[in-house]
Amino acid sequence: MERERFEDFVGLITLVYKEIQRIKTVEAGKLGLKGSDIMCLYYLGQHEEGLTGSELAREADVTRAAVSRTLAHLEEDGFVEVADEQGTGSRYRALVRLTERGRAATDEVGEIIRRVVTEAGEELGDIQRIQMYRSLSYIYERLKGISRE
Repeated sequence: MERERFEDFVGLITLVYKEIQRIKTVEAGKLGLKGSDIMCLYYLGQHEEGLTGSELAREADVTRAAVSRTLAHLEEDGFVEVADEQGTGSRYRALVRLTERGRAATDEVGEIIRRVVTEAGEELGDIQRIQMYRSLSYIYERLKGISRE
């Protein structure tokens, strides 16, 4: 019984994660982006005033090095502009904002996200959806506690 619960739990969580990654890769590719670009664009789109690289790393829950690589690519392709870091002492503290091209891509990303979330959960009612997110949040917090013991 415990073995089946473990296999179901780990298997389903892993499969959901893999499908999310596939969707990000495919949809990002349609926009000429990488899957890792999607979350940076998403979070920058939530902050019109911009974010620093460090703030973006916290929002996206990735390393600062990963954000730095993604921002270099996005800046090179004209999706973001990184403020002159003079006076900040670090590129991680420089403010990053979307360009016009970045805002257009972010609008498309937003539409993709809305479509995927709607289609993925279309059979769930509001109560089921709330219960699912509460359950996942609870499981996450418990696992986080266990992993840090």
